[in-house]
Amino acid sequence: MVLFEDPQCPYCRQFEELNGPVITAALGAGELAVEYRMRCFLGPESVRADNALALAAEAGLFDELRQALFAAQPPEGTGGFTTDDLLRLGARVGLTESNFVSGVQTARYEQWVLSREEAYQAQDPQGTPAAWLNDHPVDANALFDAGAFERVLRL
Repeated sequence: MVLFEDPQCPYCRQFEELNGPVITAALGAGELAVEYRMRCFLGPESVRADNALALAAEAGLFDELRQALFAAQPPEGTGGFTTDDLLRLGARVGLTESNFVSGVQTARYEQWVLSREEAYQAQDPQGTPAAWLNDHPVDANALFDAGAFERVLRL
C-alpha cells in the first residue's frame, strides 16, 4: 500500500486515528507493506515536518515521529511545526542525537522534500489522504469508513 499524507492535513490525522490500528495489525501480521509518501502542499509547516520525518527515517523512528506529528498537529497555515516544535516532538520519541537536531535546524532535506512533492503531485494530484493498493487507487470514501477500509485490505 502506498499512502499519501501531509502532516498538517486534518483529514490525514482523522484517517490515521480511524485506520491506524488496522494498518498496524496488518503490518504486524505480515499481511501488508506500507510506503508513506509524505506530502507538503499545505505550506512551509508541512515542509519543515517532512524534513524532520526524513531525518527520523534515517534513525529508524519515522513512524514514531509521524504519529507524534499527527497527535500535535497545528491548524493549517498557523505557523506550527516550528523548529522548536519539531525538536521537542522528536525528543519525545527518542530523536535527540546531533544528526537529527542539526538536520532540523538547517532544513537538511528541504530541497529533497520539495522535489518529492512535485513528483507526488504528478502521481496523485487529488490531495491527502490518498491510498493505492496493488497499483490501484483506493476509493476515497473507503478511507473514512473503517469497515470498508478493512474490506479493501482483505482483497
